[in-house]
Amino acid sequence: MQSPQQPNHVVSVRLTADIIKRLDALSERTDRSRGVYLRSAITRMLPTLEAEHWSQTSAEYESDYFKQEFIQLTTPLLDNQPSEDPTRGGQDT
Repeated sequence: MQSPQQPNHVVSVRLTADIIKRLDALSERTDRSRGVYLRSAITRMLPTLEAEHWSQTSAEYESDYFKQEFIQLTTPLLDNQPSEDPTRGGQDT
């Protein structure tokens, strides 16, 4: 249903012949338009797609965060390691 405050906009999408055939058959059987089913499918699936996107984004953020924390913790340790004396050849005398 279209509300007076929110006019509908046209969106174009390419679909396979099989999907169009199935959509047309459903539309014909129920005497409803393609648009009814396309809007319904998008409305129902969009929250799932958004959740998947945010899940992936948060996982990437966590990975980046832990990587940065690891670098911050280990860099000072690596910088403070005693350097080997090249004249001694790595042997203790």
